[in-house]
Amino acid sequence: MASKTQARKLGRPRDTASEDTRARLLAAARRCFGANGFDRTTNAQIAEVAGLTSAAIYHYFPSKIDLYAAVFEEVQNFIYSQIDEGLEPHENLVDRFAAALDVSVRINRDDPTIAGFVVDVAYEVQHHPELDEVVRPQRERAAGLAKRLCDDAYARGEIRDGIPQGALEDLLSVLLSGLLRFSTLVNNSPRHAAAVEVLKGMLRSSDTCSPAVLASEARPGRA
Repeated sequence: MASKTQARKLGRPRDTASEDTRARLLAAARRCFGANGFDRTTNAQIAEVAGLTSAAIYHYFPSKIDLYAAVFEEVQNFIYSQIDEGLEPHENLVDRFAAALDVSVRINRDDPTIAGFVVDVAYEVQHHPELDEVVRPQRERAAGLAKRLCDDAYARGEIRDGIPQGALEDLLSVLLSGLLRFSTLVNNSPRHAAAVEVLKGMLRSSDTCSPAVLASEARPGRA
């Protein structure tokens, strides 16, 4: 009895072990959902990748929908914490959007399964309406990022007259999501990074007629 007590004291706390197991499940589920889709992913596949039993999954997630939602929430929390950190040193719209693009390149380079999972969410929601309610709050964060960038830019007088804010928000969202989808299609992180660098150059070039180049110097009379 004493030896068992001593062994328990020397080991990691139960809560820590439980958190580690949950993290392994989420990482395994992300890879499986991203590679196989919601329908074709089974608990047995996830358990095998995580090195656990199928029964262990139900201890943490009562259903596959709950597991999918938890993966999406974890992924979104990670992505937007990284983006917020990347935006921190910058003030104008072009530099902040370029920083967000750089973060997406780094995340895709370090772990392509993240982009693979995120890109597939829209398809899964369309084919599984029951997923919509559980993932909608997280999906809205992408539009929220574009709105936040534009709100700040318009408040600082960076945007030329006649440019509708909603249209600019849509454009930024399309550029971010489109490049993310491109990264999963080509499965080539250097190629993804090269495309982002070209876009950043276009955004910063005064000779470019791209609709994205809308953040001019502050208008006269603005601080």
